[in-house]
Amino acid sequence: MSENENERLAQEIAGELKRRFGLTAQEAVTIDKGWLNVKWRMTTDRGPLFVKYYHPERYKLHANPERRKGIERNLRLQHGLSVAGIPCPGVYVHEGQCLQETPSGLHFAALDWVEGQTAEAGCMNAAQLSALGAAVGRMHRRLNAGAPAAVPVWTPDKAAYRREWQRNWDAAEAAGDGTVLSWLERSRTIVDALDFGLFAPSRTGWLHWDLWVDNLVLHARGVAGIVDFDRMDVAYPEIDVARALLSGTLRDGRIREEEARAFLDGYRAHAEAPRGMLSRAMRLLYVIESGWWLRTEVRRDGELRGLLARFVEEMHWLEANWDTLADQLDPL
Repeated sequence: MSENENERLAQEIAGELKRRFGLTAQEAVTIDKGWLNVKWRMTTDRGPLFVKYYHPERYKLHANPERRKGIERNLRLQHGLSVAGIPCPGVYVHEGQCLQETPSGLHFAALDWVEGQTAEAGCMNAAQLSALGAAVGRMHRRLNAGAPAAVPVWTPDKAAYRREWQRNWDAAEAAGDGTVLSWLERSRTIVDALDFGLFAPSRTGWLHWDLWVDNLVLHARGVAGIVDFDRMDVAYPEIDVARALLSGTLRDGRIREEEARAFLDGYRAHAEAPRGMLSRAMRLLYVIESGWWLRTEVRRDGELRGLLARFVEEMHWLEANWDTLADQLDPL
């Protein structure tokens, strides 16, 4: 997006902040994170805000009212978590709506600014991971306490996995991408041999579903805020545990045990994580995420390749350690 277009969007949204919330925007600084996202730190007369513009090419909210409802729902749930004291940004609400739309059709959300920094993947310290575990445990407990049973939007299904695998194989073959074809041969072998009955004890419920280091705002010894709840939905909360642990503790080809244990101790103070759950959660994570990341599109698109290389690395680590996951992780 050009600088002029970015400035035009910021000015239009600033006008709506004044009209809806009485906030006078004084400066808008672009935050360069994410794919097809436009985000700003907007300084106002009442302090800084985080403002997110929902890009129509990525979100297609006008053409997909169900997706719009889902984002509104997630913003509302996030705001409830913030009010309950769980570290995540509160959301500005106008006439009962968290997702705002300008007269010209721009969709945006205004949220509290959270001061802090993100960590490099694999480099969170034990204090940060302990605080993150506690925050995620509290989040899962609050989201799922007394909630009526909901149908998961995804369940582990070997036939569905094979269909997705075949689409990825066909795309890689058409592109002549021998690297991805070799990745897919390995993933097919692993999943074909996997007994999906392993996942029968996995509990369903609400989860954040995107707990990696870029969505964690930190300070030196804790968590300032969990951000980006766009993907939140009903599936298996243990996926959050696996995703956060991989992102925060996998470094130089190994899970850092002390830091991983700190996360789990924090989590177990607020939610259940029985021994044996973690290796199962990692396998569950692989079943869903290997289809996302082991694709020729990820290697072909330069922007995606840089953004998503860490996820590919994590999938390869799971493959290389598949037979010893229980020995490595379940004692934690």
